[in-house]
Amino acid sequence: MMKLSSSLLLGLSLVSIGSAQAVGSAQAVHPGKLAVQDELPVGKAASEHPLPPGWDKLPAGEFGEKIIRGYRYFVDSQSLSPRFVGNGLNCINCHMDAGKKENAAPLWAAYMSYPAFRKKNNKINDYQERLQGCFMYSMNGTPPALGDPALVDLSAYAYWLAQGTLTGESFDPSAMVIPSDADLLKGGKRDDFPFMLSYLDAGGSKEPALPDRGYPKLDEPKQAPDIARGKAVYEQECSVCHGANGEGQQVNDRYVFPPLWGPHTYNWGAGMQRVNTAAYFIKRNMPLGQPGKLTDQQAWDVAMYLDTRERPQDPRNHGDLEKTREQYHGGNSYYGTEVERRTLGVESYPNHPNKPR
Repeated sequence: MMKLSSSLLLGLSLVSIGSAQAVGSAQAVHPGKLAVQDELPVGKAASEHPLPPGWDKLPAGEFGEKIIRGYRYFVDSQSLSPRFVGNGLNCINCHMDAGKKENAAPLWAAYMSYPAFRKKNNKINDYQERLQGCFMYSMNGTPPALGDPALVDLSAYAYWLAQGTLTGESFDPSAMVIPSDADLLKGGKRDDFPFMLSYLDAGGSKEPALPDRGYPKLDEPKQAPDIARGKAVYEQECSVCHGANGEGQQVNDRYVFPPLWGPHTYNWGAGMQRVNTAAYFIKRNMPLGQPGKLTDQQAWDVAMYLDTRERPQDPRNHGDLEKTREQYHGGNSYYGTEVERRTLGVESYPNHPNKPR
């Protein structure tokens, strides 16, 4: 196991509990303070989703340092602000438990899902391009350039979390295959990638199942989502953490609970602004510590309520709201429609307001 340098441990200790909270999770843990789940062996959990490795499986040397930096960027994305991040969020707001939690878009599944075609930009994206999209939309910022060290480190962290996802086996970090930066940035869904080679050699298919990946879908609600019902759910179940007006909560000018609408949250281009995506996430992960408390109908209703609140502009909008809606927003978004006597997107907040000039 890698012996952590004092400088790295100091850096990790500076990740505040505020930045470790999520739309979700405050369970991000640094080496030396392992959570119970980090002590479990890699393999299949009772729910059959893969278990990511604990810090005792951190490889030695430069690659281990990349993993730690990637972890820090993930739980404290504000450390990349304002160059790349333009709001008050961190990656763990959508990918809970430092990207390890099942049913919350875990990194161990995301990494093994790319390269892949994305309808969002109508092309095949590798993993670093997917990360760029997160910076542009979810973080309302400016993506790091392809090959940027921040993307390399974030990819290293995801690659490490994905150890054992296909084979369900433990691994020896000293024997771990270390890809080049160029290979690392592509993602793991390739026949020539170490995990995939082992999987195929064992007789697996080319499209491995990764249980509990993403945000599991919900059936369409029995009643059409309703703003008034959603507002009532929000006030009762969500406002205690996220504020009466979706403004979130701050300690020492850092968000301990993220804003859900307004100028400091994800923009109109983010996946979470879609009613269906938000409903899937909310049902499986909210309220914090009580996943599944809400009925399917309540999840749909509160997701609609969130989607009818104003937020930063879709960066793909170049002045034509109707065209932007037609090109990029389908039936799961209220962007560009009239709600409560205002057209959403007309008076949106700016993109990356703190971007260095």
